[in-house]
Amino acid sequence: MSIVEAKNVKYAYKSKDEDGKEKEPVFALDDVSIDALEGEFIAILGHNGSGKSTFAKQLNALLVPDEGTVFIAGMDTSEDEHTLEIRKTAGMVFQNPDNQMVASVVEEEVGFGPENIGVPTDEIWERVENALNAVGMYAYRESNPSRLSGGQKQRVAIAGILAMLPKCIVLDEPTAMLDPKGRRDVLEVLHRLCDEQGVTIILITHNMEEVIGADRIFVMDKGKVVISGTPAEIFSNVEEMQRLRLDVPEVTKLAHELKNRGIKLRDGILTAQELVEELKGCNIIAQQ
Repeated sequence: MSIVEAKNVKYAYKSKDEDGKEKEPVFALDDVSIDALEGEFIAILGHNGSGKSTFAKQLNALLVPDEGTVFIAGMDTSEDEHTLEIRKTAGMVFQNPDNQMVASVVEEEVGFGPENIGVPTDEIWERVENALNAVGMYAYRESNPSRLSGGQKQRVAIAGILAMLPKCIVLDEPTAMLDPKGRRDVLEVLHRLCDEQGVTIILITHNMEEVIGADRIFVMDKGKVVISGTPAEIFSNVEEMQRLRLDVPEVTKLAHELKNRGIKLRDGILTAQELVEELKGCNIIAQQ
């Protein structure tokens, strides 16, 4: 069952010239159709200005389509009476966790969302404990968020959304400000939530390495979805990705160069281990 279903979505940012007249609208989203099933890990790739962040804001009614429709668990985002329920269903995490922090103690930060929607006190603390355990931050429950590392802050931000019991989490460049360890920690948490708790993950990013483990990828350019498929399918199109000003994982690039030099390798190699096995099969490196 689809928890997210966007159909032919168009959205334009409107502006005026110096005389106060409306300029020709610039479509940030132009006929975008993207869906996500319950428990699926979806990645949306694109360079800056491709429309991916604008699309993310459509998923919890921060923005609504000018044309087309977005349904979250069957609720139309353009209908105001659904807004609160949509935001409980599809939680949003942004790239700078500091912008989402409102409390001076981690457990109070995580409990802020449930308290705002009227969850009983006993249940709030149960949710806080479960959410902090899920992201590996329970030991820091009494800490001041300002003293945490960037990766830890982002995990607390994710816990705050988890405490709302969402069916879907939308993350807009959540690792952009993190170091490699923080990035790995956050991605590990996201995959565990998806695999073990069935939470649908929609990851908005421009980092190729982050999407290797996704179920499906949608690549955006100039407000349109230009390619979609599994990671192996997407990264088999090395030249097309480069034309879109996007890179591919280093090991995929290496495999592509080896193929161009006449070594018969399969398409869509994503990890070093996969490349090693392929090279063994070609007798390029010795079998162990």
